[in-house]
Amino acid sequence: MSFETTDEEIERLEAERHSYSETFKNTDPTDTVTRAHLQQEMNRRTHRIQELQQHQPLGFFARWGLRAAALASLAAAWEAGPWWAKAGCVLLAALLAFYSLS
Repeated sequence: MSFETTDEEIERLEAERHSYSETFKNTDPTDTVTRAHLQQEMNRRTHRIQELQQHQPLGFFARWGLRAAALASLAAAWEAGPWWAKAGCVLLAALLAFYSLS
């Protein structure tokens, strides 16, 4: 089983959409069933491409910013007085570190 990266999947979907578009152009206008099917397939690929583009991973500076915030939160946990403040800072640091990896 092979896995595609997001960019590879977008590229494949754009090629498929283009293929359906060319077939749509060459289909007789009176053949409404085939044209509707082709239009539906183009719309599905367009929707998936838009979905993938919205879920791009964080950029370089965003990831390092989250990592710096996680380290700052750990430093705050070291300095915090009550145990619940320490626990809150550690949980915040873990959450920030988790999001910096995605």
